[in-house]
Amino acid sequence: MPDSREIPLSASSLRALIVLPALLLLPGCHVFSPPAEKQQARATAASLPSTPPRKKVIDPDPARPPRPQRLHMRVDSGISTGLIAIILDPGPLPPRRSTATCALNGSVTVTVTTGNDGTTTFKIESISLANANDGRLRFSWSPLIGSIRTLIPAGILTIRDHTVPASIPLRQDGRFSQPNCHFSVGGTCQVQGSGIILAKKVGRTVEDLTINKTEPVILAGSLSRRDGKWILHIPAATMKDRFNIDDDGTTLDLQFTGNITAVAE
Repeated sequence: MPDSREIPLSASSLRALIVLPALLLLPGCHVFSPPAEKQQARATAASLPSTPPRKKVIDPDPARPPRPQRLHMRVDSGISTGLIAIILDPGPLPPRRSTATCALNGSVTVTVTTGNDGTTTFKIESISLANANDGRLRFSWSPLIGSIRTLIPAGILTIRDHTVPASIPLRQDGRFSQPNCHFSVGGTCQVQGSGIILAKKVGRTVEDLTINKTEPVILAGSLSRRDGKWILHIPAATMKDRFNIDDDGTTLDLQFTGNITAVAE
């Protein structure tokens, strides 16, 4: 039978075995716990609010179509005028020229469009003009030959758009110039001759001033916004045509020049 021996323990060894478990159970012991600085750092990090995810900024769609603005404009009859110039050539007699200025009234409708690149264009949807007062002209020769008087009553001479380009570019200062515009003219004029010769030759008649489509007209002016108002200004739009008024070769050359200002609130 093998010889079993007991290993004697010293008094110091016994004390160490008793004290060690007690040390492990003490709350302030750092033997197997992290230092206080690390614990504090972890607690601080846990208490901080989490950073919300950053929202993605979506840029406007560069392909989005521009938004047009439709303007209904009223012609200011206080400053808008039409200059009527007529050259009457009654055959064997020398031609005579006479002019009359009438106030204009009416309306203009345009659509203004600003593109994504900042460029601005406008389209004339409609133009409707009329003389606001009578236009009276007189053509005189000698007392023997006589004279011819013409009357265009108020509201009789009308001008409307016929063919206008779909898009007219505007410069940064609001100015524009557009060729190849056509209009239609309607109306009549009352003609009366006086004197020994012209009273019999001309008599009293009514002449048609209708122009179905004018010669090309250059529209030049400005379209701008000032003091909360859109203002269209066309200082000189000229339309002209020639009419044969009798079988003897008498001709009437009509030229109309409009100075137009239209305003939209």
